[in-house]
Amino acid sequence: MKYVTLVCLMIGLFCSTITAQTDKNMIDVELDFFGSRPQYSVSGKKLLYKDIKLIMENYPEPKTHLEKATKRRSVAIPLLAVGGSGMISSFFLRTTDSFEPVFWSSFGVFIVGANFYQGYLVNLQRSVNTYNQNLYNSTRVRSSLDLKISPVQTGFIYSF
Repeated sequence: MKYVTLVCLMIGLFCSTITAQTDKNMIDVELDFFGSRPQYSVSGKKLLYKDIKLIMENYPEPKTHLEKATKRRSVAIPLLAVGGSGMISSFFLRTTDSFEPVFWSSFGVFIVGANFYQGYLVNLQRSVNTYNQNLYNSTRVRSSLDLKISPVQTGFIYSF
């Protein structure tokens, strides 16, 4: 009888981890070829920004980081475009006196845009990390089987 109870507890301990699995998958983070920009994927399928945005809609904590990332991205892209096109067009003005002011002002705008873009990448990574952490904590089963030995009682304690 003792063995039947022990076997049932062991089966319950292992089955609780199996039944706790959900259909939600963690977002995998891999660096690109140069090791500078992260690429996100779920089960081998690469995720775009809009896919990550759809995933984060139902999670409030990662969504706050994603909203910060969205704001930074909306500022960064126009600044990078204006700064880059200004630097390229300044090379056509090389023979005139307006080369240096156009180049350096465009370069400054480009650097500010690059800083905003870096903030976008950081907040996007924070959003994914928070999502993965929340998913891990919600699917992890906190159960244990301990042996209690005391002068009054001796036995196994299964807590969940």
